[in-house]
Amino acid sequence: MLHDASPPGHPLTHVIDRLAHLLPAQGPISIFIHHNTLHAFEHLPFEEAVERAAERLGREPFLAESRYREKLASGRILAKDVEALLIEQLGASGAQDVAGVGPRLDLWRAVVLHGIPAATGRELSWILDETDALSRLRTDVPANARFARTALRELDDRMDDERLAVRRLWNACLDAVGRADASPVPAADTPVRHRDWLLAASDLDSDAWIHPPLIRFLAGYLDQGLAHWSMPERGRGIHGCFLEIYGTSLAALCGRWARTLPRLVADDRAAERSALSSIAHSLAELGVHDEECADYLSAELLALRGWAGIVRQIEERPDRVPARDLTVTLRGYLAVRLLFERAALDQAARQLSFDGPLSELRPWLRHRLRVRPVLAASERAWPLFHVAQLCGLDASIVEQWTPRHVTELEAELQQLDGVRRRRILHQAFERAIRHRLYDALTHHAPQRPPEPPTFQAVFCLDEREESFRRHLEEVEPLCETFGTAGFFNVAMYHQGVTDAHPRPLCPVAIRPDHYVAEVEANGDHLLERSRRLQRRAAGFLGYNVHLGSRLPVRGAVLMTAFGWLALVPLVLRVIFPWLSSRWRRMQQTSITASRTRLQLDREDTVPPIGKHSGFTLREMTDIVRRGLEDTGIRDRLSSLVLVIGHGSISLNNPHESAHDCGACGGGRGGPNARAFAQMANDPRVRQLLAAEGLRIDLTTWFVGAQRNTCNNEVTFFDDNLVPANHQAAFERAREAIETARRREAHERCRRFDAVPLWYPPLAALAHVQGRADDLAQPRPEYGHATNAFCIVGRRTRTRGLFLDRRAFLVSYDPLRDEDGAILARIMAAVVPVVAGISLEYYFSYVDPTGYGCGTKLPHNVTSLLGVMDGAQSDLRTGLPWQMVEIHEPTRLAIVVEGTRDRLWRVVQGNAGIEQLVRNRWVWLACLDTESGTLWEMQTTGFVARTPEQALAVVAGESASWYQGKRGFLPPVAIVQGRAANRIEGASGTFDERPARAWPSA
Repeated sequence: MLHDASPPGHPLTHVIDRLAHLLPAQGPISIFIHHNTLHAFEHLPFEEAVERAAERLGREPFLAESRYREKLASGRILAKDVEALLIEQLGASGAQDVAGVGPRLDLWRAVVLHGIPAATGRELSWILDETDALSRLRTDVPANARFARTALRELDDRMDDERLAVRRLWNACLDAVGRADASPVPAADTPVRHRDWLLAASDLDSDAWIHPPLIRFLAGYLDQGLAHWSMPERGRGIHGCFLEIYGTSLAALCGRWARTLPRLVADDRAAERSALSSIAHSLAELGVHDEECADYLSAELLALRGWAGIVRQIEERPDRVPARDLTVTLRGYLAVRLLFERAALDQAARQLSFDGPLSELRPWLRHRLRVRPVLAASERAWPLFHVAQLCGLDASIVEQWTPRHVTELEAELQQLDGVRRRRILHQAFERAIRHRLYDALTHHAPQRPPEPPTFQAVFCLDEREESFRRHLEEVEPLCETFGTAGFFNVAMYHQGVTDAHPRPLCPVAIRPDHYVAEVEANGDHLLERSRRLQRRAAGFLGYNVHLGSRLPVRGAVLMTAFGWLALVPLVLRVIFPWLSSRWRRMQQTSITASRTRLQLDREDTVPPIGKHSGFTLREMTDIVRRGLEDTGIRDRLSSLVLVIGHGSISLNNPHESAHDCGACGGGRGGPNARAFAQMANDPRVRQLLAAEGLRIDLTTWFVGAQRNTCNNEVTFFDDNLVPANHQAAFERAREAIETARRREAHERCRRFDAVPLWYPPLAALAHVQGRADDLAQPRPEYGHATNAFCIVGRRTRTRGLFLDRRAFLVSYDPLRDEDGAILARIMAAVVPVVAGISLEYYFSYVDPTGYGCGTKLPHNVTSLLGVMDGAQSDLRTGLPWQMVEIHEPTRLAIVVEGTRDRLWRVVQGNAGIEQLVRNRWVWLACLDTESGTLWEMQTTGFVARTPEQALAVVAGESASWYQGKRGFLPPVAIVQGRAANRIEGASGTFDERPARAWPSA
């Protein structure tokens, strides 16, 4: 029997590799990597890409038009932004007259701002018969149509009532389309799959037959340790394993439709076909010609895009799953799927009394379809009826329309269809958001950093750290904070002392070469071995209890003998989650008898993964140098430097990893921060750096830490090694961070509806701690929700600026980067990460059940790879609604401090970033270092931005602005002083200052 081998010259190899780009690039849920959901369409301009993807994938490109109308009504979208976009897009053609109705600009403005209700068929009939649509005029007509509306009402007075006038207008529209030429229904895309023809012609869905057994097979084959029994023959690959298992009587359990499946399996086995040979044979049997092969296989892959996507991810990155000895290939998946497909189609053909070969099934089904030839008169008249009202036209004018007028109007409305209107409204929505940021950065006065700072803190660039850094600087004005990619340039496979497997901690584009283990610091191998045995015993016991509780006899014994023991922790977790978390932390602290360290030095041993165990001295030196140069602090280090990574720890949250550090590949950045601090404190590294012109003073000490963004706990690593002469500064930093984490929790709690707005900071901290440990909490934290901006520059540009947890903050000093090399490194590391986060949140919000994975409520963790809805469904990709519900879908606005020439050279030097910028997947702007002028990148080049709104100034601290508000808040300058409202202790209250929030999304 052939394994899942791939002849290098096989013609299908290139086809499958190209089509795989359409699949979701989401890896295992335990290592959640935020990415551009539509990465396969990045070569297209954004608007064209989302609309084309919507057609191909059956998804939504933008929000529903009604959602944008709500934002128009609330002032979140401004009419001036819509008009500015229309003027830009229409250009000189905006002045042209359209069918005597008026200038194209006026028509488009009226239709975009006020809309035409979409209705066809039975829905339209119900509206016309059961509502007052033909009895009353629209009440939301534009201002320039009101005069005509008044004249129409005067005409109504001379007639019986308004109803007669409206009816006359409707009849005039009907008569106008009756005089015009027939309008055919736009041709729909011709399906390529047999299943689609079958469904259209007979309502039989072969996918509904084959997906349940296919999902069960894939879940068992790909299982990473959740299943009780391992599937046999997994070493043969997906296709080979399937032939071995389904060559038995198991095929009969699939259902009556699978009667021919054993014969198909036996044929593949007898012919000793590889996966690719099986695909080619199945395509030939189905009558799929070479020219339609790519389209057919594409449709097959997208039918279960979640499962196909995870197969591809494991094929390309086996290092991201525990079971690395599996043979997982996309060609194997396709071979199995097509065998299922042929068996199901054979049964469907029998039910339809088709006795020919499957290759003739599609032509036969085409003759069974009926095509609707033309639109009904009412469906054509309906949009014209609304155009007449929006443009202030009465029936006497419409009655004079000729067929040419109708044709011109229909052609214009076809250009301005629902998708185009949504596109324009969305562009206006984004324009208002990013221009508010541009105005704030232009008006905000740079604040000088403290000299010298009491301590410095380097955080991840994550937008959730924006609020923490702001509060920390308010608590301790003499500290200085920085932001950088949260893996701190330490790309590694890391395995903690309690980890079963190593995991990569670096951006997903990097495959680490180095393996780093956390080991016992005292070198007591006997103690280390004892701890390992204890962990294995605990794991063995936990596994058997988990398994036994699901078996009849063993479950009854376990529940009778020990079930009551689980009652106390269960009650604590459900009813008193905060108390439960406190108790568990106390237990963890009490059993930590010794400290650990990272094995960073290079060893000759063969690592379990990667190329090298540890780093060489040269590699560690380069890592430290780059970290200090990129953040701009290489020659102005304070005596204490905190390096703070982040992660998120919550209970009963399958998407926990999605809240972790994107720069760490969906892992937690604490080990990276710890490694960087350990390297920077190494005398050998400092000696080598000094010899190369970068001197780290002997009085400088680095401390690694990790912040849990869910419960705001900050854990310091190796704090027992802090020298005595640094203890005072370290304790001062601890106290400042302790206060900052309470305040940051207080700000974050305003977005949780369950938290009263009067909560003080101490209660807010207790709430987020309990939220993280609540067994029934679907929203432990909102993660990256609300992200909208990325600012690359000196902290002086943003310090004191309230950015509402919306901005990725990346430290960069343009005055120390003459050739742009540092900016090029920063952009290469940062832009793919932040763009991926932004775009995944965008698409998961715009189409929460198509691009997102819907609500968490029916989710079921499968194979330790992802979630399904209930017992079986496609593997759900994207983000759950409970993570994105407060988000605003907007493309990321990236603002870089520096010069336009330098920024453009950097962009042109990186093909990936250049494509994102050119096609507007992100917005790019330059904040001039000298003048403070902001330039936005347009299709014609950089265009200077003229500020439209002043920057409000709020005296006090951040709470003076956000206190008592739920929705999004615009940027303001926070100015501390004697008149400011301050927190009176940890449990004090804030005085609410009058301020107007942006309307909620």
